[in-house]
Amino acid sequence: MAQCPACKEPVSQFAAGCAVCGFDLEGHRRQRAERRQVPGMGRRPRLPTVPEDVVTFVLIAIAILALPILGLVLAGLAIHRQRMSTQGPLRIALYALVLVGLLFLLSPTTRYGVLTLLS
Repeated sequence: MAQCPACKEPVSQFAAGCAVCGFDLEGHRRQRAERRQVPGMGRRPRLPTVPEDVVTFVLIAIAILALPILGLVLAGLAIHRQRMSTQGPLRIALYALVLVGLLFLLSPTTRYGVLTLLS
């Protein structure tokens, strides 16, 4: 059983109008159907999605800055995973991160991460 939008009394789903208040149920159903057909009406806005490649790159970059050895291991695993697929731009960016991580390891001031510069 459905409810009348005007008086909230129970009505049949096949009724043309409300028996209590006389509300036009067919017109109300028609208006609801029209609103559903208009693009963007009645929908919640979707959150923008971030590509998985961007998330992978950012997380590995943070790991390389904080702990270069761990970041290099993660970058190596991600590069190996990228070899299985055909995505090239992320692989190139990961190689750049590996280079940055190696430079951090070779530099004594950043050997244990950029956070050691702050202390």
